Amino acid sequence: MKVSSWTYARRISQSFCLALFLWLFLQTEYRGIDQLPYPVSLLFRIDPLAALADFLAPGPFNLTLLWPALLVLLLTVVLGRFFCGWVCPLGATLDGCGKLVGRGRRAFSPGWRRVKYYLLIVLSVATLFGVQLLGLFDPLAIFLRSLTLALYPAYNYGLNRAFDFFYEHQTPLVNDAYPLFRDYLMAFHQPVFALGLFTLLIFLAIILLERVEQRFWCKNICPLGGLLGLCSRFALLQRTPKTLCADCRDCDTLCRSGAVSAGSYRRGECLLCMDCTGYCPADRVSFNMKSTPAVGPGVDLERRGVLTALASGVVIAPVVKIGPVVGDQNPYLLRPPGAVAEAEFLQRCVRCAECMKVCIGLALQPALLQAGPVGLWTPLVVPRNGYCEYNCTLCGQVCPTGAIAPLDLPRKKKAVIGWAVFNKDRCLPYAKGIECLVCEEHCPTGEKAIVFEEKEVLVDGELRRLKFPKVVDKLCIGCGICETKCPIEGASAIRVINEGESRRKRLAASTDPYA
Repeated sequence: MKVSSWTYARRISQSFCLALFLWLFLQTEYRGIDQLPYPVSLLFRIDPLAALADFLAPGPFNLTLLWPALLVLLLTVVLGRFFCGWVCPLGATLDGCGKLVGRGRRAFSPGWRRVKYYLLIVLSVATLFGVQLLGLFDPLAIFLRSLTLALYPAYNYGLNRAFDFFYEHQTPLVNDAYPLFRDYLMAFHQPVFALGLFTLLIFLAIILLERVEQRFWCKNICPLGGLLGLCSRFALLQRTPKTLCADCRDCDTLCRSGAVSAGSYRRGECLLCMDCTGYCPADRVSFNMKSTPAVGPGVDLERRGVLTALASGVVIAPVVKIGPVVGDQNPYLLRPPGAVAEAEFLQRCVRCAECMKVCIGLALQPALLQAGPVGLWTPLVVPRNGYCEYNCTLCGQVCPTGAIAPLDLPRKKKAVIGWAVFNKDRCLPYAKGIECLVCEEHCPTGEKAIVFEEKEVLVDGELRRLKFPKVVDKLCIGCGICETKCPIEGASAIRVINEGESRRKRLAASTDPYA
């Protein structure tokens, strides 16, 4: 089988795009200044599913950030699903890993191709009615989430252990390379995430589907592929011939997307991999721009399936909304500074984990059920794990959909994500009569939000003068450093709750709660 020049061009494009996204991913990191020098959220600015989620969310569409996604849709209308075959990092990963895990040749029924369209309908309708789940199935979110929560922490840990080993054994050449890795290719702190293993298993499952059928995810499940397939229905870039030749069926048996079959060529399924230009022994296959789109087979959806998908999307929203409001039930549900109101936040967040990747204080963790089932993988501030750095605004810089609004430093320092409260049964001065100053020493606000009251108390039969800490609510911003640094083992003696957060409209004195 001959490899065409188009195939080589596609592989170069995939390799370049994957390398670019990985480089931007590595630069989504604190490097000594509170400003990211690269457009690190580029991957989601070109993501049509992220744009769809933002469009269906309350409030105006964020055109300033997401116009590249609209450009991708426009190019898809002209060229077809070029994004899937030439740009998508998950697609490139599947193509590369498929050679390692083995590629299945099982011939699935064409009905499987409908699943991605039905899934797209379900997710879009549910989002329209207030329950956004697109981020759970977005291939770009899956790719970046898997890197952030699972692969990058393992990569960083391995590099640290390797450099430790070579440092102990005095290896000059390797030790000299450490500053380069430290400044450009490693994390500021070793990242640790609670859902790392769970996220990794899902990512591996998608890759292992290659053993069942090549590009199984892209052909059958991916909702972004379904959206791009609909947009490419009348693409001007057309394949010749449009049907199988009578003397050859190589295109049918070798097509990775199943776009070419007996009697038809489904443009919406074609990934534009261009491999078929090399399959043909007589060099009959070519791709050319035509002045008018040729009408081919449409999306083969069953009416019953479409109605079921629509009904499912409509039903999901009220089923979720009639449940208890998790934010009101869970006082420890803390969102990053700049987060919009909870209902809108859940609709805008695409679970990309960019904010968790860039968090300096390791405060942001992916949610499991703390925000309800629809809050899976959304960012939570977990102060016992880490704190929100007082002089950091990075999470708002990387959010691609406005779920976390970008705040300048003065506004960030006024943003309240909660209030700290003491558990006097565990706090050392209250519970055991032992003086402890840790929480007050670490409080970062200009005027300390934790102050002391001196009292004379009887401890073990002896009168002592002790300092007892208390929180000044109007000064506390809920950064959580007091909870992080509390020396008590186990649960901290001071906890941050979401009472008083700026994003609650009832507390906002203006249209901008962070002003």
